[in-house]
Amino acid sequence: MSLIKNPKSDDAILKFSSLALTDIKGTWQYLSEQGEEIAKKLIRAITEKCEFLSRNPKVGRERNDLLVNLRLFPFKNYNIFYFPIENGVEIYRVLHSSRDIIQVFDDVIDDTK
Repeated sequence: MSLIKNPKSDDAILKFSSLALTDIKGTWQYLSEQGEEIAKKLIRAITEKCEFLSRNPKVGRERNDLLVNLRLFPFKNYNIFYFPIENGVEIYRVLHSSRDIIQVFDDVIDDTK
């Protein structure tokens, strides 16, 4: 898990799960085929939105139906799933909106059995 101190607020903490980092890396790889600048711009925008969430952890919609305490914040064509934590958030997944979210989370539950 990566820990990033948010430069805009000394109190806000932004963490990324290994799954979220894999999601972001996959997005980068896919978009960079269309152009590195396109990929850079979107990843920067997603990161900035994650920083916003770290300062405003309650803005996302609760998705307890998927995982307890999970929240969802849609951004562009992506869904940012995160958990509020003390003084910030942990970004759990960053998935394209075309993905079957129920199946993705069912797979997570299946992997823990």
